[in-house]
Amino acid sequence: MITQQQAPRKETLLVVGLGEIQVSNDPDVTLACLGLGSCIGICAYDPVARVGAMAHVVLPVCDDPPGVKAPAKYANHAIPLIISEMEKLGAIRRRMMVKIAGGAKIISTIKAGSILDVGERNIEAVKKELSAHHLLLDAEDVRGSLGRSLWLNIETGVTRVKQAASEIRVLENQHG
Repeated sequence: MITQQQAPRKETLLVVGLGEIQVSNDPDVTLACLGLGSCIGICAYDPVARVGAMAHVVLPVCDDPPGVKAPAKYANHAIPLIISEMEKLGAIRRRMMVKIAGGAKIISTIKAGSILDVGERNIEAVKKELSAHHLLLDAEDVRGSLGRSLWLNIETGVTRVKQAASEIRVLENQHG
């Protein structure tokens, strides 16, 4: 009997830079936000359509229209953009699962609640926008004083996170 073996799939890593967004329905793609400090990496995934998105949010809010070079720089621009870009690829908002990571306080001398605590302000802004757009936050790995990286596998929807000086772990859903 002759068996055929498929060639191993080639995974494509798409790194999402500061203020950027990537959206994909390609099962060979993994989206990544590397070196998140006070920034927030937002992952959204529709498990039925198998469409995923990742945004790298730098700052909480801006009243100006979204920029062309950094359309996801602000939380209030990134969330609506994630929704619209995912819907273009067949995702449905009510099925979107959202996970976030980041928002660390990298400079230890900044007092909690200070306007300089950008990480905390980013977390609050992202959660406010998710709520305003009726998206449930499924999991988070936020705060602390260490940077982290975040990956979203488009084929499986598995989101992994790695904090500096720790192992990579799966970011589990908090709502079953």
